[in-house]
Amino acid sequence: DFIHAVSDAGINVVVAGGNVSDVALHFLEKYHIMVVKIMSKFELRRIANATGAVMLVRYGAPTPEEIGRCDEVKVEEISSQKVTIFKRDKEECRMATIIVRASTNSLMDDAERTINDCVNTMKCMIRDKRFLPGAGAIEILLASDIESYAATTPGLDQYSIQKFGHALEIIPRTIAENAGHKAEDLIAALYSETRKSKTVGIDVEAGVINEVKVFDSYEVKVWAIRLALDAVLTILKIDQLIMAKPAGGPKQRVPRPGDLSLIHISEPTRPERISYAVFCLKKK
Repeated sequence: DFIHAVSDAGINVVVAGGNVSDVALHFLEKYHIMVVKIMSKFELRRIANATGAVMLVRYGAPTPEEIGRCDEVKVEEISSQKVTIFKRDKEECRMATIIVRASTNSLMDDAERTINDCVNTMKCMIRDKRFLPGAGAIEILLASDIESYAATTPGLDQYSIQKFGHALEIIPRTIAENAGHKAEDLIAALYSETRKSKTVGIDVEAGVINEVKVFDSYEVKVWAIRLALDAVLTILKIDQLIMAKPAGGPKQRVPRPGDLSLIHISEPTRPERISYAVFCLKKK
């Protein structure tokens, strides 16, 4: 009755998150319904988001709102590996798959990291379109302003504020050292040029201070400083460390010849409950 109701709803593909019995497969084949078994819950959620389907944990025909839509479901062979492709060439599709192929694993890993960086950059641009001058320009500008503010602060607080400004020099210092230049000379020149222009940075190729051609995302810079502050504040709040040492006790007796050996038999583990997630697709 369940499979007959699924067929009456106009469903052509069923994606199951568990085992399908032979009887169910027989009736699914009878009604010309394709079955795809995916044991990974992560992959199930991805397919549900891509097709607009809802994962069901009950037996019964799905409602029209719970049925997903897909243009084509097929099996293709890519690099000697068979894959199931859910194709949906519509604007409302919220997910896409990029296939990365390379001659070696290292090249494929590099390509994967590059794609991840590009996707994350696009996410940042969509959320916030503002950019800041890179190449250490914004860090030196912030450090200069913070040190100027520290000079006007009375008491011992000015030293902590000044050290905060000095900590921001780590970015241009690292850029200069990685390029093989003298970090102290470039940072001093960058402080001097920052008073004239706010868009100057370190030119790693020439080893001089020039107008920057590299820009950083505003959101990335804000979150980097915010998370660094949170980490520092968390460490400063620690006022006591308690070291947990293993409890003492009598040493274990060294076995001797003639001692009886004990065999420990563990109790049988309970069978794990298997959760099923089923959602259906319907061709347009």
